[in-house]
Amino acid sequence: MNKLVIIGAGFGGLTVYHHVSSWTDPKDVEITVIDERETFLVKPSLPEVALGEKEIRDISFPLRPVIESHGRFIRSRVHRIDPTGQQVYLDDEVTIPYDFLVIALGGKKDFESVPGFREYGYSVCTDVLAPRLHEAIEKFEQGNILVGSAPMLAGTRLADVPHLETACEGPVGEIAFMIDSELRERGIRDQARIICFSPAEVFFEDVGDKVHEAFEGLARKHEVEVVVNKVIEKIEQDQVVFKDGSTLSSALTVLIPTYRGPDVITESGLGDEAGFVPTDENFQHLDHENIFAIGDVASRTVPKLGHLAVEQGNLVASLLRQRITGHGQRYDYEPEIFCIMNMGNRKATLIRSNTLWGGNMDISYHSSMSHLMKSSFDTYMVKFKGKMPPQLAQRLLNLYLGRFQE
Repeated sequence: MNKLVIIGAGFGGLTVYHHVSSWTDPKDVEITVIDERETFLVKPSLPEVALGEKEIRDISFPLRPVIESHGRFIRSRVHRIDPTGQQVYLDDEVTIPYDFLVIALGGKKDFESVPGFREYGYSVCTDVLAPRLHEAIEKFEQGNILVGSAPMLAGTRLADVPHLETACEGPVGEIAFMIDSELRERGIRDQARIICFSPAEVFFEDVGDKVHEAFEGLARKHEVEVVVNKVIEKIEQDQVVFKDGSTLSSALTVLIPTYRGPDVITESGLGDEAGFVPTDENFQHLDHENIFAIGDVASRTVPKLGHLAVEQGNLVASLLRQRITGHGQRYDYEPEIFCIMNMGNRKATLIRSNTLWGGNMDISYHSSMSHLMKSSFDTYMVKFKGKMPPQLAQRLLNLYLGRFQE
């Protein structure tokens, strides 16, 4: 019997599980999914939680009944991975053997690297921090609102991977525009300046000129300011201090932190200098052919984006099928930026671009339809327990968006 262990039940890990469970017989393949959480969280919906549009219970569902319909679910922290002995070590030195291992742990969000964050900073990155930000927005009366990113870390083993200064700036723009909408509804927009800051030379560095032009137009319309080449050093009670010595006063500071690889990857000797897992283009570990890494934990995942984790999960599941059964075709993985940035007032901007990888697709579509797409996707994810919409929906979306590319 083949033993498949999936560490992490986020977008990537759950995608692999759903695929593999659809074609395996439990007598032939034993699937074990390990996660620290008991629930799946639709993280792209956390900005809506921060603005009071949704609650955590609206964007989550229990993992155990989903996984145990076909496999085994273990709620635990992974302390060590032994690639030679093919063992995963859990709490109390419990060991789980594997023949194939999929690491889908996500990235470690390093808030501690920014002094003052715990006392004065806010974020949308977790189900604890998003409700806390909601409380702060409700209490806000006047002053500067700063929304920005800390620098991205990257290793050096993969020379073919594009280098980015930030992990993902979609949530930065999303929060800025949603706060703009909220303050306008409350009639106090003129009491605030909303400023996005980025350590990169260009905000949204992972897309092309067409998306940049569209974003800049929306920023002007909504009076959202953007400053670049700003590497955060610390957050103080009433200001943000940057590495270049400059400061910006702030009544509310929202941060997307630096991402690092999880400690267990470094401690197990499986990571690069930044703690991420180096893989080939099939997301197979460079040094261990039976270990795969997908999503934010993988060095090759740039930017750190849920859509890429899902696509990588599709690819790895297809490769596992070939390795285990000798049948099936390799999934055609084509990386692209695909995200929908909620802007409040039932409007959103859909962004789709592959220029980072040398392509020519660069689409930005601002409309109520984009908001409906995002809302429908989030609802689908919860209702169908982490399964992606059918391929027919993707093909229809491609046809629809093709009009804007021409």
